Amino acid sequence: MTGTTDGRRTDTRQRIHQVALDVFSERGYEKATLREIAERLEVTRPALYYHYKSKEDILASIHRDLASSIDDIIDWACSRPADLRTRREVLHRLSALMAGPWGQFTRFAQENEAAMRDLAAASEFVERMESLAELLRPSDTVRGRMRARLALSALFMAGSRAEQLGGTDQARSAAALETADELVADG
Repeated sequence: MTGTTDGRRTDTRQRIHQVALDVFSERGYEKATLREIAERLEVTRPALYYHYKSKEDILASIHRDLASSIDDIIDWACSRPADLRTRREVLHRLSALMAGPWGQFTRFAQENEAAMRDLAAASEFVERMESLAELLRPSDTVRGRMRARLALSALFMAGSRAEQLGGTDQARSAAALETADELVADG
């Protein structure tokens, strides 16, 4: 396979992921169909079936991509000193991840908990969040562990609570990052 073929396949997969997330978010996961996704993509159902046999397959693939992105952040942080600079860079990388399609996936996951529970890899996601919390922990105390988890919550909340928080996506993300930075500061 050539690099161009791999690139097109990745682009197609990412496009399917984005459109599927849009449909899942608008219609709800249970009501969404592959037919609707194919129509939005302006492809035939058999063309979509070539890539994914079911909406569950699409959701699992989206989740795998997110997990891989988070694993990259965890691996990077584990290779660095456990200091404030590393904790802040982890937050910045997570914030950038949340500003993209992963923020939409997080909102979807919170609104469709039943679908996420049925996803086999959901428990692995919880483990990844625990790993991130450990990396963000400013001290090995109850307070330090609480601050790390609150920092993660701030980043996730920025994308999922738009109506309650107000402001623009950019303003919420900036406020979440600033809050998270303060929470993981030494102390």
